[in-house]
Amino acid sequence: MAAHTASVTHPGTTSTGLLVLRLAAGGFLLPHGLGKLLGWFGGPGIAGFAAELQHFGLPSAPPLPLLLAALQTALGLMVVVGAFTRIAALGSAAFLSVTVALNLSHGWFWMHGGIEYPLLWVLANLAVALIGPGVLSFDALRAARTEGAHGR
Repeated sequence: MAAHTASVTHPGTTSTGLLVLRLAAGGFLLPHGLGKLLGWFGGPGIAGFAAELQHFGLPSAPPLPLLLAALQTALGLMVVVGAFTRIAALGSAAFLSVTVALNLSHGWFWMHGGIEYPLLWVLANLAVALIGPGVLSFDALRAARTEGAHGR
């Protein structure tokens, strides 16, 4: 009888797993960015986001809140669709690391305002940055087109 190991993979599952990870990691960031940028999903909008920045003692003068909200939205979208994925995921992890730093004094558990939840998304984005986007991504399409153009 053949022994099964943890290293056994099935065709397509790695790519599908990377897609799920990208959708989760970027999909978490995207609506939060849109909430800050456009006030969607019950978000604060630019003025409310500026007030949040000020509350945490961070710079809040225009155009910084707009630029940060646009960056968060763009990074989330790029991770979701797999465009410039490694850079976008690394940027997302850095962006979310600020949230972790701001919540360190609240301890571990998110229910008490701690770092548990944002740290999960930092690590998910770091995993995407390290592993890459997989074949179900715009990066893979771009690579295939580039290879096709050079192979002629």
